[in-house]
Amino acid sequence: MTATIRTVAARALGSVLVVCCVSTSCSHQGTAAQSAPASRADALIVSVEEVRRIANHEGLTAHSHADLRHPPAGDLTAPGPCRAAGISDLTFGAGWSEFRSAGYHGITDDLKPGGPAMIQTVSQAVAVYPDAVTARGALQQLDSALQACTALHDSNYDFTIDRPDAATVRITDDGWSHLYRAKSSVLISVGVLGIEPADRIAVTIMQTAADRVR
Repeated sequence: MTATIRTVAARALGSVLVVCCVSTSCSHQGTAAQSAPASRADALIVSVEEVRRIANHEGLTAHSHADLRHPPAGDLTAPGPCRAAGISDLTFGAGWSEFRSAGYHGITDDLKPGGPAMIQTVSQAVAVYPDAVTARGALQQLDSALQACTALHDSNYDFTIDRPDAATVRITDDGWSHLYRAKSSVLISVGVLGIEPADRIAVTIMQTAADRVR
């Protein structure tokens, strides 16, 4: 996995530090969810306790920088369509009425001597739209952007994209799985980095959140 891919994955957690040798400025965008009233989006976020059980990782802790009410800005250094990868304002497009994100992280001690400290992360984001048509349109727009990104063959964004089903877009790389699913008037994002099996964990968290959509 390239350093840029790690950074893309980390942006989904609200921090752009993934390994100690990869760093950029950290933005404190959005308003802490604890100070805002409960919303439909809040109810779809899977708690850190549930994620610990799903991932079999008791060391995961909530990351305050990821607790946002607005999507963070896309990486301006990335090629245009690639800015939609992970979680950003371009991921969810325009027209959403509610947004909530959350992220949990831990640090692995399974390292080579002198190697970088890999942060293990689970990210979630939920955007609520006026109706199902708008939510599906946002997913299709995201799919088009990610397809355009891979078509650039930029070595820094060498991820794989597929559609497990009509309502889901998935991007993957070594040790990283990120799912996007539209259900009813909601678009849900779940990313797992550095915790194996990343795809199974992401699928289970996604299904847990999607089952709460009414």
